Amino acid sequence: LETILRLAHPIIPFITEELWQSVAPMANRKGDSIMLQAYPKADSSKIDAAAVAQIALLQELTTACRSLRSEMNLSPAARVPLIAAGDAALLTALAPYISSLGRLSEVQVVAELPEGDAPVSIVGNFKLMLKVEIDAAAERERLDKEIARLCNEITKANAKLGNESFVARAPAAVVEQEKKRLEDFQTTRMQLQAQRKKLG
Repeated sequence: LETILRLAHPIIPFITEELWQSVAPMANRKGDSIMLQAYPKADSSKIDAAAVAQIALLQELTTACRSLRSEMNLSPAARVPLIAAGDAALLTALAPYISSLGRLSEVQVVAELPEGDAPVSIVGNFKLMLKVEIDAAAERERLDKEIARLCNEITKANAKLGNESFVARAPAAVVEQEKKRLEDFQTTRMQLQAQRKKLG
């Protein structure tokens, strides 16, 4: 607790000073004020590399689930099952966290994903698919509209970046932002086109 108080002191100085005055004697720390104490130093030997890697994987899997929800235009309130293939033991261990962070009803771990029209996300050696019944005709119509919108945005972005006056006069950060928008539009369009192709 005494170490935590020293760690938090720059952010919450008054309450940590007050608490430290009571805690320091119990921790055998001497001094008139927490302000005069040494700031805690990180001990790199205590870093758990395996835990760090597992959390990074959890973040990637959660992001993939959210991307699938977005691609399928699901309501944030809708909780649907996720079908996942890959390292079964690891997926089972992470399932409660993926389910909570990805707003899923459950995580079904399988050896291979079933055949279907739903989009698939790949994260390393893992494959993810949301188990959602799709109205193929309605989904084709939705995808066609979204692809058309993205094509329009790509055309506008290309026109802007192809305008020498804009590129020369706009701040570099604005030009880079426009390039990033164009790249994002193109990536999303490619993903939707692949999804549309699966629907026939």
